[in-house]
Amino acid sequence: MKKKLFLPIVVIAMVVLFASNVHARLSRLFPPPPSNSKLGELTAINYPKIEINGDTLQLGAGGQIRGTNNLIILPALLTEFGPILYWIGPTGDVQRIWLLTPEEAAQAEEEGKYETE
Repeated sequence: MKKKLFLPIVVIAMVVLFASNVHARLSRLFPPPPSNSKLGELTAINYPKIEINGDTLQLGAGGQIRGTNNLIILPALLTEFGPILYWIGPTGDVQRIWLLTPEEAAQAEEEGKYETE
């Protein structure tokens, strides 16, 4: 009897894990509009300095860069540049950067929720 229950339980567990993984990839959490979030163009990085819209800014301690797949990218391994959403923390340093797909960038500009420079 126990062997008959094992396979269905494993299959159900795998389906649940797969579904949660797909959901994590599809949903991207961006900061709410009233925060210090801005749209920009990431053009260069020389950690901890980053260039956004031609201005040199500093990536703060513990700052995160998230790729279009919503995974964290280490600054030294960053090879993608282009449209981004970035958040300036209370210290004036960049705390979060989200690399945007062209569709996300167009949608963010269309909605007008974030500042642009």
